[in-house]
Amino acid sequence: MDKMTRKQKRKKENEINYFGEFSKIKNHFFKDLNKKLAIVKDKRNQNYVTYTPEIILFTVIMKNVSGIVSMNKMTKDFNNDAVIENIAASLGYDSLEEIPHYDTINNFLKELEVSELEKIRDYMIRELFRKRSLEKYRLMDKYWCIAIDGSQLYSFNERHCDHCLKKEYKNKETGEVEKTVYYHTVLEAKLVLGDMVFSILTEFVENEDESVSKQDCEINAAKRLMKN
Repeated sequence: MDKMTRKQKRKKENEINYFGEFSKIKNHFFKDLNKKLAIVKDKRNQNYVTYTPEIILFTVIMKNVSGIVSMNKMTKDFNNDAVIENIAASLGYDSLEEIPHYDTINNFLKELEVSELEKIRDYMIRELFRKRSLEKYRLMDKYWCIAIDGSQLYSFNERHCDHCLKKEYKNKETGEVEKTVYYHTVLEAKLVLGDMVFSILTEFVENEDESVSKQDCEINAAKRLMKN
């Protein structure tokens, strides 16, 4: 067979309806995803709400699927009729005037309980199990491999909140504290599937308040996580 030229590859890629392919996957594996997004608890003042949770969350999902890192870039790139029509069709809307601006999305996410997103994640993982889509990744055709790992989310030179973890850097000679760093860490259990990992459980490593005598740690967070 003759090797395909770069021009032929570009032409072939342009013929692919990527959103259509995404919709096929979504409808096959997660047919109730729209319903799950729609029932997410919205803490915003409903008198001022223009975009419902499913519109906001589906827009963010499409941002991540598209490999867009910046929320600002998402707003710019998605500001065209084709994207708006595709999102509307995927959610079962007759039409949408616009998609939410990134400020609207950020304001929604700030008020959103983490547990609401965990419910959607759990639904998606359970659907993949139910459809036996992951069976080939079992260890010895029997076991699931789960890795537990902690990641630092961000750090500050000043206390961010009452739940911050704290690390002090001392002068080796005098023993005096030269620098204090406040930070937040999260522990995650991930299902290992070949060269992929799926998050299945999340536990934050955080202090109950700033007056605790002993800080929270990854070991205690792991114990809490394994109770779930």
